[in-house]
Amino acid sequence: MQVNHSNGLNSYDLRNNKKWYVLANRTDAVIYKDAARAKFEFVERLSHSPGRLTESQLNSDRPGRGNSSATRSIRHSLDRHHQHHENEAKSFARKIASTLEKAQSEERFAKIVLVAEPHFLGLLKAVLSRSVKQSIQHTLPKEYRQGSDRQLRSLVFNAIGAEA
Repeated sequence: MQVNHSNGLNSYDLRNNKKWYVLANRTDAVIYKDAARAKFEFVERLSHSPGRLTESQLNSDRPGRGNSSATRSIRHSLDRHHQHHENEAKSFARKIASTLEKAQSEERFAKIVLVAEPHFLGLLKAVLSRSVKQSIQHTLPKEYRQGSDRQLRSLVFNAIGAEA
């Protein structure tokens, strides 16, 4: 354990006080951190352009046909649009999880606040490793997509009851 003699803190204390804020949706994730001199400092943006595609861009084929499982006599179109968008959301959730796992292995954070719309938050939590899940301090089932860093910080801090 190394001690920083200028302020009396050791590196263990500094590492364990690092907090990341992950604001995500199906197309973008923005990561902020609490830094020594400023809270909610920008770290990284992850983008997933397939999440922005329309139904026709994701699937140019016509939906298939299927039978209702209850009676086998009712035919309907399969909702492939939903399936493709769901698969793209799961893919992006895995990308975010991978980024967080790598950052955690590099000791870049100790605690995480996850902010995402409820469905995507569930997808993301489902693919996080056990160790990353254990670092979650707060989850907010909200979608904060737009605003300045200062506005987003205020929204998140108000929601978790932290001092901005």
